[in-house]
Amino acid sequence: MNNFLKLFFSCAVLLLAACTTDSGESSVVDDFDASIVCPAEGTNAYGMPNRGTFVDERDGQEYKYTTIGDQVWMAENLNYNAVGSICQGKDESKCELYGRLYRYTWQNRNTGRDTINWDFIDSVCPPGWHLPKLAEWELLQSYMGGTDSMAVASRLKSENGWENSNLEGNSAFFLSATAGYETMNYVVSFGKIIGIFPYGGSYTIRCIRD
Repeated sequence: MNNFLKLFFSCAVLLLAACTTDSGESSVVDDFDASIVCPAEGTNAYGMPNRGTFVDERDGQEYKYTTIGDQVWMAENLNYNAVGSICQGKDESKCELYGRLYRYTWQNRNTGRDTINWDFIDSVCPPGWHLPKLAEWELLQSYMGGTDSMAVASRLKSENGWENSNLEGNSAFFLSATAGYETMNYVVSFGKIIGIFPYGGSYTIRCIRD
């Protein structure tokens, strides 16, 4: 794992842990209301409580989830031991805290070149859930404040755990299921702002309800 990921990975567990009206340092005034966009009570379009937990039937692990708009997102990082996934710093105890890191570019034995493994993308999330496409990340952004990326990032982050004294907790990076180039997919980054860019490497995963 490169130093970039070692520095920023730990805060990834904190994203989507909150949904607040607070827009942080943004000066944009809007009519965003967290109690409407991501209510704590009531049920969502799937007939589930808006917030709760579910169990991954593959390994028995339990995950929190939250409803934002018409979407239902995992509120914790995926920790399924898929082929090729690793723990931060190859320390198994970190998987319990932060989930696992995943990549889905694999060397093609016939060509010797890296290619995207679409079978992995289709199977890495628990049954009934999937790796979000770029359009689904963009819809989440629109629910949370649209083009005001600073407000979006602030509203999705937990209140604690960011920018700590160890220089960790500055950004979080998540895989999408949308290809950017032949050998990489789009990655969604959160820090003081939200950003989307094509990149290779190993990152965390948040699944979304089918």
